[in-house]
Amino acid sequence: MPAPIDETVKRRVIQQWLAGEAREKITADNDIGAGTVSIIVDDYKAGLDNFDLDSFRELTVEAKKRGMNPSDLASFFRLYNFFRNSGAKENEVESFITNINSGYIPPDKAIELINQIHEITKSQSVSPEQLPGYMKQKLEEKQKIDRDTTC
Repeated sequence: MPAPIDETVKRRVIQQWLAGEAREKITADNDIGAGTVSIIVDDYKAGLDNFDLDSFRELTVEAKKRGMNPSDLASFFRLYNFFRNSGAKENEVESFITNINSGYIPPDKAIELINQIHEITKSQSVSPEQLPGYMKQKLEEKQKIDRDTTC
């Protein structure tokens, strides 16, 4: 049986998780595995689900530290419902945002590009899975036109 996790580590993990830190950073900062982070977060969320006052207090303290007010929490609740209704899993959304933040594409540009991809797939009746082939085909057509006009 593994040793119990120190309460200080648990609190730090929850603080970092609430702050939106990437799971990889949380594991490295606290010298624990990703599974342990998941267990700590799941236990914390279970406490919220069971109306554990300490968990609620910790959530409100962290929100206040970050300058959030109840209307901010309401906006995030609304976003949560968008994600939930989309069928996206929390860890997939977190991974996507982490990848965007660690890449060379600025987040606002990434959102713009995703919206453009959506518009292309919609206007051309091409599924997202077919888009790479569609783009390749269009590039080949353009190259052929370029060759034909330069000859």
